[in-house]
Amino acid sequence: MRAGRLFLGLYAGAVIAFLFLPVIILIPMSFNDAMVFELFPSKPGINQYVRLFSSGAWLDVFGRSLQIAVSVMVLATALGTLAALGIVQLSERRRRIVEAAFLMPQIVPSIVTAVAAYFVFSALGLIGTLTAVVIAHVVVALPFVVVLIRSRLETLDPDLTLASASLGAGPVKTFLLIVAPQILVSMAAAALLAFHVSFDEVVLALFLTGVRTKTLPVKLWDSILFEISPILPAISTLVIMLPVMMLVVLYAIRKWSGREQHQ
Repeated sequence: MRAGRLFLGLYAGAVIAFLFLPVIILIPMSFNDAMVFELFPSKPGINQYVRLFSSGAWLDVFGRSLQIAVSVMVLATALGTLAALGIVQLSERRRRIVEAAFLMPQIVPSIVTAVAAYFVFSALGLIGTLTAVVIAHVVVALPFVVVLIRSRLETLDPDLTLASASLGAGPVKTFLLIVAPQILVSMAAAALLAFHVSFDEVVLALFLTGVRTKTLPVKLWDSILFEISPILPAISTLVIMLPVMMLVVLYAIRKWSGREQHQ
């Protein structure tokens, strides 16, 4: 048993190392003042970050990606919350059908979704616009929001909403005063996940963006294909650190929420 557990632990560690090492190794590569790729920088420094934050082209796509991701976060969280509120009111059979429909964007391969979105938005004349990218990203991010919030709603005591309604509170007031405080952490987690899904998405953006509406992942992709530059590890490090910071924020929110409930 001990030998089996040891082998399983070593195997799991090897798999995790195989997945994470190529990503983590970019971080020391980004602190390099030389104009070539070096695994262990011969001239350590922050020159690549200085170049990044002084580059109008990179700052432009970074700001555009943030704008899109924030829009997707707000829309997906709002629509997903409303959808989850409706789903929990359905019968078991109807709930499964509706949930399957919401999960479809995650079941269908990304390239199929991207091609379908391209034809739809091309017919509407929206190719190359931020509107098309935001709508497509909302569709992709919505399943995560629905699943997270629906799972939290199912744990709530239905008697609380019934008591609120019996005391004369309408649906909106009941949600704001009774339901929302109890699902706030789940909504925050869903919002951060929707932000990350949008900010990191590249396949849909490749099909829907134009020359003047490129997102950060698309420009990264183009740079890897056509313009190998030592600035790329610095950009990649920022993209890696963003979800890490989001996890820290989410953890802080959960700790604060738990502390408030205990008080």
